[in-house]
Amino acid sequence: MATSKIQIDNAIAKDDIEEFRPSPPPSSSGFRKAVYLSSLVAAIGGFLCGYDTGAVSGILTMEPFTDRFFTEDNLSYLEGLLLAFFLMTAALGAFFSGFFCDRLSRKYSIVAASGVFTIGILFEVIGANFGLLVAGRLVAGLGAGLMTNGIPLYHSEIAPPDIRGRLISLFTLMSTFGQVAGYFVTFGTSYLPTDWSWRAPWLLQLILCVLFGASMLAMPFSPRWLIDQGRHDEARQVLVSLRNGDDVQAEYDEIVSELEFERSLGKRTYAELFQRTNRSRLGMASFIAIATSFTGVVAIWYYAPQIFMTAGLTDVSSSIAATGGTGILSLVAAAVSLQWCIDQFGRKTLFLWGAAIMGIAMFIVGAMFQAYTYVNVDTGEVVLHNTNARNTILVFIYIFTAAYASTWGLATYVYPAEVFNMRTRAKGLAIVYGFNWAFSILITYCVPLFLASSVSGVYFFFGACCIVSFGGVCFLPETKGKSLEEMEYVFGAK
Repeated sequence: MATSKIQIDNAIAKDDIEEFRPSPPPSSSGFRKAVYLSSLVAAIGGFLCGYDTGAVSGILTMEPFTDRFFTEDNLSYLEGLLLAFFLMTAALGAFFSGFFCDRLSRKYSIVAASGVFTIGILFEVIGANFGLLVAGRLVAGLGAGLMTNGIPLYHSEIAPPDIRGRLISLFTLMSTFGQVAGYFVTFGTSYLPTDWSWRAPWLLQLILCVLFGASMLAMPFSPRWLIDQGRHDEARQVLVSLRNGDDVQAEYDEIVSELEFERSLGKRTYAELFQRTNRSRLGMASFIAIATSFTGVVAIWYYAPQIFMTAGLTDVSSSIAATGGTGILSLVAAAVSLQWCIDQFGRKTLFLWGAAIMGIAMFIVGAMFQAYTYVNVDTGEVVLHNTNARNTILVFIYIFTAAYASTWGLATYVYPAEVFNMRTRAKGLAIVYGFNWAFSILITYCVPLFLASSVSGVYFFFGACCIVSFGGVCFLPETKGKSLEEMEYVFGAK
């Protein structure tokens, strides 16, 4: 019986109508270069977010910047506060992004996010005083939060099942590429003795952000969003441009069937995210988002130059260059995993291997700091007095970085974007990525204070979190190779 003709009595509980779901749809393997181009252009937003991370980590070590905005007494406090402001509004933007993605479309919400991001970066470039700098970080964070939901959501809805993991992972790959670019741009400008040492990296980001927003206007809408809005002819045209003709009708029918069923459930609300199978999906996706923050990668992203300086690379330019090395390694590891691992081995396997390797690396780094450092009573600085220990720390920070980039760095954005249905996807991802940003605030603000009191304790803590994450991942179902509509069967909504 066609789903569109099913009449569901209003008295029947929503949780008891799974029997009306359509049978599992056929998979689609056809795709065209257009889907790669659309995904790549959208992923430039990831580049901008990653660039911001890399650039800020370098800017925070530049004397012209620190002398202008900080003093020795408030340096650690204001550094953490400046980063926390960005993450705070990013979390806010992520939480509200579901509304904009549903109302404006995935495409236009990304364009709007780029506009907000541009305004924030403009304030940072001007940087007349600390207040304007804070305003810039707040506005830029809002734009970044909107992007981190809209882009993976857009990727998930235009991609065919067999390469969906690869296309969603483009966001992470481009983010990593952006970090590398940010590290090396700031490395180059760090030799400038003027305020342009920190203004120039943000000016470049401003130009790229404007170009990104303009480019997104030429990209297609999500076909699922178009069908959901009743724009069926446009949806067919988009599917034809993104797929091989043999699969278009089957995929179109599959999407229509699922959306008709979802409409029969009534008005969409956030409350339904907490009903039965939706609740389990939200819990699993939120676990991944929160666990990612507690792997320790946020500390590496923002404080890598300071960490390398603590490990013995006392020259600012050398520490930034070493940080750039982590970025290059991350980029290579992510590219290899995107091509040969994410869609071949699956998301769960990558999560497990990544958590294990990262946990071991963090424990070893912590042990080296614990055994071979002392505090200089005159300066209060932590001094590493063993060359072999320093080299070991550097090696395992690189191992941690490669492990994260090739596993959690990719799968963290793929898994949550896959598990929700069309009815709850935008709202569910808004909550999930909001959690990710919110817990990143906690980590980012606390790390400099934690490093000042116990360097080794930071790494032992993150190592323990990785082990806990390993245990939690064991309970996640695998999602690779399934269409977004088939996730209803993966998660028990027949």
